[in-house]
Amino acid sequence: MTSYADLAARYADALDAVGHGERAREVGRHLPFAVQQGLRESGFGRVGVPVADGGEGGGSETVLRLLMDLAGRDVNTAHLWRSHLVFIATVLDQPARLRGPWLRRVVAGDWAGSALAERAGAAPGRAATRAARDEGGTWVVTGQKYYATGTAFATWTIATVGIDGAGLVSRRNSKRAGGVVREPDRAVAVVRVRQPRVRVKDDWDGFGQRLTATGSVILDGAAAEDLLEVPRADGPVPVFLEATLLALLAGVGRAALAEGAELLRTRRRTFNTGTADVPAQDPQLLEIMGQLAGQQAAAEEMVRAIGRLLDEAAEAAPGHGDDDAAPAWDAALVQEAMAAAYRAQAVVPSAVLDVCTRIFDTLGASATSAALQLDRHWRNARTLATHDPAAFKVRMAGDWLVNGTPPVAYTSAGDVAEEV
Repeated sequence: MTSYADLAARYADALDAVGHGERAREVGRHLPFAVQQGLRESGFGRVGVPVADGGEGGGSETVLRLLMDLAGRDVNTAHLWRSHLVFIATVLDQPARLRGPWLRRVVAGDWAGSALAERAGAAPGRAATRAARDEGGTWVVTGQKYYATGTAFATWTIATVGIDGAGLVSRRNSKRAGGVVREPDRAVAVVRVRQPRVRVKDDWDGFGQRLTATGSVILDGAAAEDLLEVPRADGPVPVFLEATLLALLAGVGRAALAEGAELLRTRRRTFNTGTADVPAQDPQLLEIMGQLAGQQAAAEEMVRAIGRLLDEAAEAAPGHGDDDAAPAWDAALVQEAMAAAYRAQAVVPSAVLDVCTRIFDTLGASATSAALQLDRHWRNARTLATHDPAAFKVRMAGDWLVNGTPPVAYTSAGDVAEEV
């Protein structure tokens, strides 16, 4: 695996370019198309692809560190890259015959978004969006997705689908079914975004993450290039999804702390009740900054720890297997990584939100100026922290500690069925 230091140095200019104009984009609600295109052209999209497949070879910890670096500059753009990383992780979990072609496209410069959540009408674990073969044998997808982060910026998007007329035996279980391969009941469809039967709507109205185009994707018989297998619930992909979301949060905290420190460093206005001539020398304000720095460091280290466990799980595995076999991972280490991600949910969101809130305690009322947009950090952190309820994850971390109950991966959400 390529080291973090090497990749951070290689892409330093590209990451710095993302930070230029971030506040202006927030004020004007300008979606970062040009910024994302710059990242794509720099080759940053292939960071998470193994060297053997033509990529940069960044391991999980390295990718999470780079994601924090990017989020520290612009968390909206970082969230776009997160969706691309989710695509790569999904592809890496596929048999070689599916994995190779898609990794080659990523290395060539293709970028992916995600459209995994149903707009409505599906219970957890079910897909209202359907895939079926047309008269020519092409898979076509029909349905509406929401929280489709990054899709508006991407070449491809991935959508979870139910398969019409499918059997229930996947390719992974085909040997136990006497070698008969039937279609699974659910899959991940890879859909080209720029086609007439795909419509992307920027109708995300959340108060944070406003520049991610996290809105709707309408699929009206859209052609699917491929159907991938749904990542294993006990595999590394659900852990990676958790870790990348936590990395975005940690990056927001880093940005808020850095911006607040700079404002305090240059602040001249003070109060007669202060304990120093200038705010930057006030012991009470410095104590607050020290506390926030400690919380931020702890949050980032917890994210990195998840990545290290995922890297160890990959290194301890025997290999990728044959064309029809999914890659192997050390199951015990993946389970440890999931528990680490759920423990982090007890710390990272609250620590980052505290950083984004208490930074105002070191400044005056002028810090609330709309021109500074200092509130964007809290809004972004609060929005990210609301994605997946931390209480459910923290409960499982406690159950793992006390009772040894393996944590369950979050794989879907949906509507509770109405009582008849």
